[in-house]
Formats: sequence, structure tokens, C-alpha cells
Amino acid sequence: MTDVERQKAEDLISRLEIAVGQIFPRDSANASTIATMIQTLNGLRSLLGLVRPH
Repeated sequence: MTDVERQKAEDLISRLEIAVGQIFPRDSANASTIATMIQTLNGLRSLLGLVRPH
């Protein structure tokens, strides 16, 4: 993966993470969906080697 591709992937995943964080209400109806989305995005980050520093 080139640096340009890596940056584009990072930007897209970051935008998706922001969108997931804006899902309301966070009640039981949405909780499992939100958790699945977060896990999927984390898995995608790991797969692409885009692990964010803490």
C-alpha cells in the first residue's frame, strides 16, 4: 500500500468512526449494531496496518 493509499484509507475509516459515534439513540436497539461497527472498523484498521497510536 502506498502512502497516498494509506492516507486515503485512514481518512475514510476516520470518517466512518465519526459517523458511528454520532448514532443516537444509543439504546439497546442500536447498541449491538454500534458495537459491531466499531469492531469491524478496528478489524479493518488492523488488516490494513492502520492502527492508531494512543
